[in-house]
Amino acid sequence: MTKKTKRQIMEIIVFAGIVLWVVFNYNLFIDFILFAFNLIMPLIVGIAIAFIINVPMKQIERKIFKIDKRKHKKLIRVISLIISLILIFGIIGLILFLIIPELVQAVIAIANSIPKDFGWVNDLLERLEDLYPSMQSYINDINVENIINTSVSQAGNVVSLIVGFLSSMISRIVIFFIGFILSIYILLDKENLVRQVKKLLNAFFSDKITKNIVRIVKLSNSTFTNFITGQCLDACLIATLLFIVMSILKMPYALILAVLFAITALIPYIGAFIALFVGVLLIAVTNPIMALWYVIIFFILQQIDENFTYPKIVGKSVGLPALWALLAVLIGGSIFGFIGIIISVPISSVLYSLLKDYVNYRIRKKQVKVIDNN
Repeated sequence: MTKKTKRQIMEIIVFAGIVLWVVFNYNLFIDFILFAFNLIMPLIVGIAIAFIINVPMKQIERKIFKIDKRKHKKLIRVISLIISLILIFGIIGLILFLIIPELVQAVIAIANSIPKDFGWVNDLLERLEDLYPSMQSYINDINVENIINTSVSQAGNVVSLIVGFLSSMISRIVIFFIGFILSIYILLDKENLVRQVKKLLNAFFSDKITKNIVRIVKLSNSTFTNFITGQCLDACLIATLLFIVMSILKMPYALILAVLFAITALIPYIGAFIALFVGVLLIAVTNPIMALWYVIIFFILQQIDENFTYPKIVGKSVGLPALWALLAVLIGGSIFGFIGIIISVPISSVLYSLLKDYVNYRIRKKQVKVIDNN
């Protein structure tokens, strides 16, 4: 028995032992994973933020600055990072500046229309009372205003829920803030970090494994970058069309719903239907006919998006067939929730590309064997 065979047997035994331990200590293993995940959550958030900021920063470095990058590399990096942050926070601030006043007006309009909207309930009860006198005793016990007042009075019971929600939000804000600080350090020194990671890989793995890991990381980076860029471009394009059409038809809440559509459209396939539901709810309170028109416009734009813009912009950028993308969203959402919905498409695209390369490699290998045998 050679040393290589002995090592392979030992690796199989160790792997089998780990699998058995996980099977018999499943709850302990899950608790450990969750603990470790929560422990490194700021780092994960920092890497995610750094990845998003890196998209515009990389373009600014390449296309705006034409001076010698070797001499002024650090200065260019700092200026590009500052411009990227100003650009991102500027867009967020502009959206909030435009949306908040309209959102306040929408809430006021809905609050004012609620008493009117409940009027038809009283009319219906009165008609039922005339048609069915036997129901009078039951109808007399029903008072819509009392129901509304009771519901409002019960609002005090949600204080504990609000406190829990606020504490959860504060912890998430702290994690986000720490992650944001980490992302700045990552972006300012990303080349050095990449070199250190490569050095670690070379120290612990063979050259073949290291090359495969580097290839997967590069593929993941390009796929996620193309996905984010394509998804944002597609969402902005369809949201702009929605805003133009709603403005021409003088429909209410055009800006709010266009921005909401752009944000929710970042969630593949199902995100746009969130905008549909909220839009119908908002518009129907003030004008039910306009709500019907909104549904028609929405589905027309969805057809344009699904058949023309999305395949051209996002489909080509990630290289994943529509059926696999839809399955990825459903599986990712069922396992990992909201985050799984967002990252499922680019992750599946990476796996799809790797599987396709491996299948092609196996086919080429078989063809070579056939030629050799002949």
